[in-house]
Amino acid sequence: MENFGKILVIDDDSDIGLMMKMILMYKGYSVVLLEKADEVEETLCKHKIDLIFMDMLLSGINGTDVCAKIKSNSQHQTIPLIMMSAHPDAKKICLQAGANDFIPKPFDTYELLAKVANLMKISTAVS
Repeated sequence: MENFGKILVIDDDSDIGLMMKMILMYKGYSVVLLEKADEVEETLCKHKIDLIFMDMLLSGINGTDVCAKIKSNSQHQTIPLIMMSAHPDAKKICLQAGANDFIPKPFDTYELLAKVANLMKISTAVS
């Protein structure tokens, strides 16, 4: 199967992370899965990540803080980042933190894949 790019999925719920990994891999993406946000910087330096998917609420850490840190780093700020959450006010908060897009939980698989494909086209066009 053709590889369409590498996606980093960060979610402390292992079931959701695994489900996203399976969906994305089925569509031809390579996936790195993290359950802890403290491994993000190391992972971004170790792998050439084309897109980041991150939950807004991670165990002990606010995902918007992680998002803002990624977007303030000149080495990683151009990586498209999609945040997700079931929180009702999450979209506004995530976009203000620097996320390129947002998807509500529970997410629609087709919407998820459409947003990924759209941002991957944008990121490969910029690269």
